[in-house]
Amino acid sequence: MATATEMQRALELFQAAADALPYRMFWKDRALRYAGCNAAFAAAAGLASPADLIGRDDFEMPWPRAQSEGFRAHDREVLDSGVAKLGILETLRVDGVDHWVETHKAPLRDASGAVIGLVGWFHDVTDRKLAEQAAAQAHLDALQELATPLLPVADGVVVMPLIGMIDARRGTQATHILLTGVAEHGAHTAILDVTGVRRIDTPVLEGIGRAARGVRLLGAEAVITGVNPAVAQAIVTLGVDLRDIVALADLKAGVAYALRSRRT
Repeated sequence: MATATEMQRALELFQAAADALPYRMFWKDRALRYAGCNAAFAAAAGLASPADLIGRDDFEMPWPRAQSEGFRAHDREVLDSGVAKLGILETLRVDGVDHWVETHKAPLRDASGAVIGLVGWFHDVTDRKLAEQAAAQAHLDALQELATPLLPVADGVVVMPLIGMIDARRGTQATHILLTGVAEHGAHTAILDVTGVRRIDTPVLEGIGRAARGVRLLGAEAVITGVNPAVAQAIVTLGVDLRDIVALADLKAGVAYALRSRRT
């Protein structure tokens, strides 16, 4: 049987090994109270040493209650199932700032195989998460730009066909592309074709109105095409003022109007 000195030495060696790991590590008993941690975890919790953590639960930690409840829900899954739960992507508040972390949790068992607690470890993946979000946003921006192309169809005439759903973000982007294109092409007429828009509502019509005003400020004329009876009814019903915009039935009529008005 190991002596008290040998057991203390073993505990010190285990703590040193845990402190040397490149992860923030902790372990809990079945009551979900912390039984220990490494130095990196203690620092993240704002504690002077791992010993200051022992006996606490997550509700006594500096992270928000909602985060604590989420951590404990994962803990219970591990304790109840006896199966490790790996690759949990969650947020942890450190020094008042939420960080993305990837957490792994596994059951702790005694000599008989009974689950007596769990061990967890995690590392900060905030930079990776932000890079993924930036890449996803760039991809979305590229897709939206492709979905709102600006087409020069004749000298001084540009067309923007709007297709699908138009939300506030896409409407703002479409307006930016339209105004930039009018300036770059020296256009005298900008045609907004709404034939492919799935739903015409107040925000869409108001966005068209703002785009038209911007076009006029650049010295060009705005024309809206694809105005079928349903679109006309929506304009009347919603009461959006589009009186200063020329509205025509289809794109062919819009291009003909642009060329004719330029000659006159």
